[in-house]
Amino acid sequence: MRQLGLNRRETMVLVFLTVAFLAGAGLNRLRRTRLVRHRPALSVVQPAPDSAAQDTARQLLDLNRADAPELEALPGIGPELARRIVAYREQHGRFNSPDELRRVSGIGPKRLAALRDLVTAGPGP
Repeated sequence: MRQLGLNRRETMVLVFLTVAFLAGAGLNRLRRTRLVRHRPALSVVQPAPDSAAQDTARQLLDLNRADAPELEALPGIGPELARRIVAYREQHGRFNSPDELRRVSGIGPKRLAALRDLVTAGPGP
């Protein structure tokens, strides 16, 4: 490093900063890779062709088939609330309508209103 006019101390600082930068970049890439790898696939139900929902091209998450990671993909649903939804379904049986989510501890009127257009209660598994 004498060619760059750096003394031993400056060279060590430069090496440390370079290693720290490369390690940070590697961790950031690893973090993004894990996020993509663990993104849950949604269980979806297509609207029935003869129903009024035919006009909408969206896909709905089936509350009776979704597992906890799939439920976590919904807005406002974290790991604990997803676990409670699955536990409620296992204890009380299938959901007959999305409105039954209101019976799950932690889901109030506002959260239910936000979820109502994103979920359905299809036939059980």
